[in-house]
Amino acid sequence: MKSRILSVALAPLALALAAPAASAQLPLTNTTPPPPTAADANLSVTLVSGITDRKRRFVLQGGKLLVRGTIKPFVEGQTVSVDVFRGGKLIVQRSATVTKGKGGAGQFSVLLGGRKPGVYFVRAHHDATAEQKAGTSARQRFNAIAAKVRGRQAVRLLQIALRRLGYVTPLSGSRDAGTSRAVLAFRKVNRYSRNGYASPGIFRKLFNGSGTYHLRYPKAGTHVEADLSRQVLVLASKGRAVQIYTVSSGKPSTPTIQGKFKFYRRQPGTNSHGMVESTYFHGGYAIHGYASVPATYPASHGCIRVPIPDAFRIYHSIRLGETIYVYH
Repeated sequence: MKSRILSVALAPLALALAAPAASAQLPLTNTTPPPPTAADANLSVTLVSGITDRKRRFVLQGGKLLVRGTIKPFVEGQTVSVDVFRGGKLIVQRSATVTKGKGGAGQFSVLLGGRKPGVYFVRAHHDATAEQKAGTSARQRFNAIAAKVRGRQAVRLLQIALRRLGYVTPLSGSRDAGTSRAVLAFRKVNRYSRNGYASPGIFRKLFNGSGTYHLRYPKAGTHVEADLSRQVLVLASKGRAVQIYTVSSGKPSTPTIQGKFKFYRRQPGTNSHGMVESTYFHGGYAIHGYASVPATYPASHGCIRVPIPDAFRIYHSIRLGETIYVYH
């Protein structure tokens, strides 16, 4: 009887001791919000400087390479690293701050110094942060070359650079007469000594897109300008020079007439005076091909002489009724 009473007396105590253990097994309610999910990091880079030829980008040794990139989406306060590799080895690393761009993307850019001649690759990557995941762009290749016009590739790049500015040249990769005439026209426009030599300084200036002809009448629509002081002929359209040629105008005893005129007559072929593919703009004054077109001085009887290899293209580029401005 006594043990039975003891068991009954201990029962409430056992229940009291078991209550906390039972309550500890109940699921807890978490009132702390989960950490934010880091944004993705999709990167791309574009090489802006230099010249592209047959899907390959070239820059000059000692020049600058501008690299622009995007990272999607834009997350404020992020930075990326732009890396340059040669032969699989990291040789340059630059940090760039990401700023807000268009369409919800971030943007960044870096300017890299020139490198030794060779093949290089550029990529960008983002190290993971609490706000944005890690990411790496595809690699972009470029070739650095010496600032000397040696070899077919360098000559092609010279020709491409001349064409971009309006100087008429073949795209042959050869140091031909047409390329020399285009370099001569460039030298005349920029008031260098008058010859067809593409020095390293001229190659660099052309490569950087500098040295085109600045029209005196940029709002005149499609027209022609003959600059007697620089001895060049310029065919213009939409406010820019699209064809630039070396010429030889009237010598001091028979100067070329100056003013504003309109082309009014054509004469194809070669006439009795040796004038080739002539287009007249005032009386007997014409633009025409001729066997002798001195590089350094005006020599004609008043007309504007152009080299015979250029005459056919000029003849078929000028329209009757088009305006020509002749000035010194």
